Amino acid sequence: MPRKPRESSGTGIYHVMLRGINRQDIFDDTEDYWTFIKMMSAVPCYIYAYCLMPNHVHLLIAEKSLKVGEVVKSIASCYVPYYNKKYGRIGHLLQDRFKSEPCNDSGYFLTLFRYIHQNPVKAGLVKTAKDYMYSSWGNDYLDQALQRACHIEPAIKRYGIDELTAWVDMPLPETVGCIDMGDQKVIADETVREVLLSKCGARTIPEFQLHTKDRQKDIVRDVMRELGAGPRQMVRVCGLTYAVVYKRKSL
Repeated sequence: MPRKPRESSGTGIYHVMLRGINRQDIFDDTEDYWTFIKMMSAVPCYIYAYCLMPNHVHLLIAEKSLKVGEVVKSIASCYVPYYNKKYGRIGHLLQDRFKSEPCNDSGYFLTLFRYIHQNPVKAGLVKTAKDYMYSSWGNDYLDQALQRACHIEPAIKRYGIDELTAWVDMPLPETVGCIDMGDQKVIADETVREVLLSKCGARTIPEFQLHTKDRQKDIVRDVMRELGAGPRQMVRVCGLTYAVVYKRKSL
């Protein structure tokens, strides 16, 4: 079945989500996050908001000299070689088909702005949006970081920092239908990741992937039994295919 064409934005503004292939982590330490932010900031587009989660990225961007697909390709072509070289791996890191949705009015812009910055709070990584190290809310809008990537003037001029702060701190209703990872988590991915790495004596997921396939599968089975993690969550964390993880769950 042919892919559905992307919906175009009349304003040139898009909410974009990139995720790791098989939903595995794409950032393993602080250097990875800041390297991605640096590379992203060099791409010719307007970035209004971003949030880097362990296994996916949310961006609110406006096209400039590049179309949205070219923006994503430009970011990936810089970050993936960096990551593969650092961790001694080859092949794809990001899922080929990134998600996007148009932002055609100021009301939805504000909804997306809130949604993106509330991601780490919803995932249980921090208590408030300002506490998260790898999003534009603290780094750019609240001026908490040395390295900035966002075009913040339009949002501040239109809404004011006090109003933006009030909105970002107010949780969105569950019915808001922005693009996301497509499933809900009961156990934090970071918890699953820590237990998995501890069991195999590895520091990172790429190190875990250096074990034999049988050893990887046994570790995954043990983690699922211990934590009650589901197959889809294990796929996100460790990078094995769903079929392999699901079969291991039943053993």
